[in-house]
Amino acid sequence: MRNGYTATDPRTEGLETEAEIVHIADELPVLPLRDAVLFPYAILPLSVDRVGSSVAVDEALATDRTVLLLAQRDAKVNDPGEKDLYQVGCVGSVLRAVKLPDGTQRILVQGLTRARADYFTATQPHLAARIRLLPEPSTEHTPLEVQASVRSIRHGLEQIQALGKGISPEVMVLAADLEDPVRLADLAAANLGLPVADAQQVLESDTVEDRLERVHALLVREIALLEIQERISARVRTEMDQGQREYLLRQQLKTIQTELGEIDDLERELQEYRRLADEVGLPEDARSELDTQVRRLATMHPDSAESAVVRTWLDWMTTLPWQTITDDTLDIAAERAILDEDHY
Repeated sequence: MRNGYTATDPRTEGLETEAEIVHIADELPVLPLRDAVLFPYAILPLSVDRVGSSVAVDEALATDRTVLLLAQRDAKVNDPGEKDLYQVGCVGSVLRAVKLPDGTQRILVQGLTRARADYFTATQPHLAARIRLLPEPSTEHTPLEVQASVRSIRHGLEQIQALGKGISPEVMVLAADLEDPVRLADLAAANLGLPVADAQQVLESDTVEDRLERVHALLVREIALLEIQERISARVRTEMDQGQREYLLRQQLKTIQTELGEIDDLERELQEYRRLADEVGLPEDARSELDTQVRRLATMHPDSAESAVVRTWLDWMTTLPWQTITDDTLDIAAERAILDEDHY
């Protein structure tokens, strides 16, 4: 007969009726997690596509539906062993499991309590470990520092939600109502989308103060990142709006020019530049740039300073001897005579 532990079912804790006590065996199948850390009370949807993990889920479903979920140190490892996993994880209850035609399973797991894998008892057909439940820090007495951290975390959650972080209204309501500082810290950490290493540090924190400080620091970092992201987005939107405004103004100007009869003269001028470009035989890259400048000129006011600059450039481009080739002359005296003649 196996010994075991008991824990409160998160689904019934806090209700007026008596909370359900869940028996947790001292040896459990292990389910490795890629890019995720499960916290107590949190609900995590998972896609199980590895054979060993699928067998572990099947065993959990056939017994008490509990499994130890341990995060991988490196998500790229396809067949993780004991050394590839963090020792501290979370015992979870498989709430729902659906097998798909391709053999994978979609499951929904809820965290029950923190636990440590003391040692692994099996590697085939799935990982299994002897576990030890980790007690949560006592919150009977909450000093002012803890109360201040709780307020800061609640305020931080409000800030990141206002900055566009996808935190559901239900989570925000729960955060406002929670009186347990540890549960509040876990709730915040579970909804920040943290890197595994950061989330793991929060999960392994053994004191109320340490866990709250870590979560608060991560919230501050997330707020800073979101504010930078918002500034970048605002700058991009401003630049796009300016470009659209200039385009609309140019289109309006073109319409006005048409009404005034100015467009006919301008169009003839543009056609003349294209004809001259054909005559002088511009190289492909030069012709491409000339066409770009002709299109720019078409959107400008005929009397603007900018259009004068573009016209000067087009005149210069269409008068250069692009196809004229001369032999190199290395007679210094002759070159000096030519220069002196032009100079004087």
